Amino acid sequence: MLKNAILTEGLKLRGSKIALPIILLPLISVLLGSGNYAVNPHELTNGWYSLWTQVALFYGYFFYPIIIAICCAYIMRLEKNNHNWNAVMTYPVRPRTVILSKLIIIGFISLIVQAFLIILYLTAGLLLGVKGSFPLDILNFCLCGFTASLAVAAIQLYLSMVIKSFALPIGICLGTCVLGLGLCVTGLWMLYPTSLLVKSFSALNQAALSPLEFILFFILSALYLFVFTRLAIRRLTRRDIVTP
Repeated sequence: MLKNAILTEGLKLRGSKIALPIILLPLISVLLGSGNYAVNPHELTNGWYSLWTQVALFYGYFFYPIIIAICCAYIMRLEKNNHNWNAVMTYPVRPRTVILSKLIIIGFISLIVQAFLIILYLTAGLLLGVKGSFPLDILNFCLCGFTASLAVAAIQLYLSMVIKSFALPIGICLGTCVLGLGLCVTGLWMLYPTSLLVKSFSALNQAALSPLEFILFFILSALYLFVFTRLAIRRLTRRDIVTP
């Protein structure tokens, strides 16, 4: 049943314009980051890591969570149009399956975006003549970023379900991106999923998470994911969300 629900969610996105931000925002991030790297060769002397800090500055702090927010708002908007929730709830599918299928689709999109970013980053580094071998730490940063993105997706799916406006949940995400950056700078990166995302990309200090931070990071990501997924499932089971 879950497999069929996931395939259905994928079909709903076919022919949509959701691919536009998925392609453009990582590309813009790499172009801006590469430009900063190219014009500051004397300050950015740590090769691939320096290039990564410049790319992640735009991508990890703002563009990546915004991509997640846009996808969540769009996938929920499809159900809100013409009271489609009523039709969904007439299907022999549990609310849990509906929410999980949407979350899995967003996770799949997030994974594609991360892979696309790595390709763009590697291409930019080669074109800029960055010396040294490709650091595997970058893959670790991206894996942690993907994990945090699932927690962000759970929150954004819930907000997009509760809020009727398409743009407002995206605006809230943008605000929490600024909040997440501030929390990370002050050392309180564990307080919100967007701050987990900022911490995961390690653009502030070019250092990977310590073993203790790594464990705490994954525990908190799982906790946020579980709590907000449960909230979304609980809301979907309530009658008022499926009535006109």
